[in-house]
Amino acid sequence: MLYKIAHILRDKLPWIWDVIGIINSFLFGLRYDGKMTQVQNILTHFTKTTEEDDNTLLYKIEVLCKDNLSLLAKMFAEQPASAFDFFKPHGFDELSLNKLAKDKSFLAYIVVAEGNAQQKVCVGYFFQRSFFWGKSFRGYMTDYRWQRRGINKMMNLCATEISSLLGLRVFGTIAPDNIASMKSAQTANDIHIVETLPNGDYYVEYRPKKD
Repeated sequence: MLYKIAHILRDKLPWIWDVIGIINSFLFGLRYDGKMTQVQNILTHFTKTTEEDDNTLLYKIEVLCKDNLSLLAKMFAEQPASAFDFFKPHGFDELSLNKLAKDKSFLAYIVVAEGNAQQKVCVGYFFQRSFFWGKSFRGYMTDYRWQRRGINKMMNLCATEISSLLGLRVFGTIAPDNIASMKSAQTANDIHIVETLPNGDYYVEYRPKKD
């Protein structure tokens, strides 16, 4: 129900959505700012170095901010139209991304890669649009040129650790035709299908995998 209401407000009554967003950001900060200081430790844990085609690559996860959002905007601009068939959570220009980066309740992160033969680029993006009462909605995208390198799994694992730290229940939507997204999510989470939405998408809950 919350998912449906949120989309109606965002699409039909954007000014109300904006006001709610300001209030939610403030209240989320009051409740979670203390724990958010520990998130950087989680991000650092996912830093890794790999050898690919005689090139040493460093992957790391960064909080989306004004200093790196241009990298994300560039990644979005270079994706094929088909990449957005199942991914339309917000605007993809720098102005829209800067607004999201300032929202304390919008937990947004990018995966960057750089190496001795590779300048720093954004290769992945994930977010959790969160609410101060403890509910969150996840989304993510990997640059089409960097797929099949474990980036989706890295992002899902990191997002799950962050939500576990904060005590958030995390939900999202997965289109039945988007088999790759479902398989990727299942490598890092136990996926519980809550319901099938009118458009046919699965409304799912991302749960930490049980040991």
